[in-house]
Amino acid sequence: MPSSKQFVVVSLFFIPNIIVSNVYATGLNFWESSTTNSALASANGAKAVDASILATAPSSMTQLTNTTLTANVTRYQVDTDYSIFGQESQYSKSDPIPAGFLVSPINENWSFGLAMYSRTAADISVPEIFFVDEVRVRPVVVSFAPSVAYQWGNVSIAMTVEYLYADYLFERNDCKIFGKCQWEETKGDTDGWSGAVSATWLVNDMLSIAATHRLESEFGDENIGFDLPSITSVYASVELIEGINWHSSYSLSRWKGKSIQYADYSDFIGLLKGSRHSNRYATSVEYRTGNLSFMAGVSLDQAIDAFGGDDVRYRLGAGYDFGQNLRVDVGGFVEKYATKELNEKLGSYIASVNVQNSGYGVSLGLTYQF
Repeated sequence: MPSSKQFVVVSLFFIPNIIVSNVYATGLNFWESSTTNSALASANGAKAVDASILATAPSSMTQLTNTTLTANVTRYQVDTDYSIFGQESQYSKSDPIPAGFLVSPINENWSFGLAMYSRTAADISVPEIFFVDEVRVRPVVVSFAPSVAYQWGNVSIAMTVEYLYADYLFERNDCKIFGKCQWEETKGDTDGWSGAVSATWLVNDMLSIAATHRLESEFGDENIGFDLPSITSVYASVELIEGINWHSSYSLSRWKGKSIQYADYSDFIGLLKGSRHSNRYATSVEYRTGNLSFMAGVSLDQAIDAFGGDDVRYRLGAGYDFGQNLRVDVGGFVEKYATKELNEKLGSYIASVNVQNSGYGVSLGLTYQF
């Protein structure tokens, strides 16, 4: 049997590392900004499907020739299964996430856009581990972002200003030495600023490419500090044959050394800290026939914890045009997270820890062209 000293060593070094990997399953970035973006894996930045193009490449909004309003709501759920030294526990979190986008052409060269969507989000619960209390952290950052785009020939450029509103929650089950436990809660909101630049090139009737760079940002209050990374994305869309478009994208989120830090929580296990950058690869196909459209995509996100691994999401969606003005989209996705598992031999005892996430989401979107 392992000694109590060996258990302390495991709890200090072995357990914290495996928990960290669970947190970084998504790298804290939230890519499901709208129904169509979700169904197309947010790979469609070079091709404007609706006004939610503002969440990928705002410069592509010049492709919309009419004032366009898009509203969405996504129900997102993540389930986490822990197995720690044979003790099993499960957590499930589900939240409705709204978003809205407006694009309005000013004249033949200029367009204006306004977006509201979640850009960074986490809702993480960690079970009690020996002397470490059970905790829940939930930081959410919403972007309110006006953009202006200018089109010159086949090239469009855009500038975006982001007002970042952050809502945060921290809960801890504070257990005293004699076993009495009481939940403590800290919640509030804070804000900050960021921005982005983007460009789109319509190479020809079949091919378009785009790129977006979002600036890093740092803000907070007496309870929490947000140090968010810059994100660079490139996109390409190709019309394979009439009615079928193929989209692809690559994104680099520079999370190494960045973090979200609660003042009253030491986070010694690194819940909200980045140890590496995150590469994201996404591809999708869109098929249109008459008033119907079908969408399918897949994305791969590299985890930013020390263990690494790839998180994969599979996506489907469909849309229907009710006349020339109204469009309704539905979509859904499932997530396969990298399994985090370690086995440490302590004499004749095998200390085993396994953390597995699974998730899914469903989304409804409405687009109206004036």
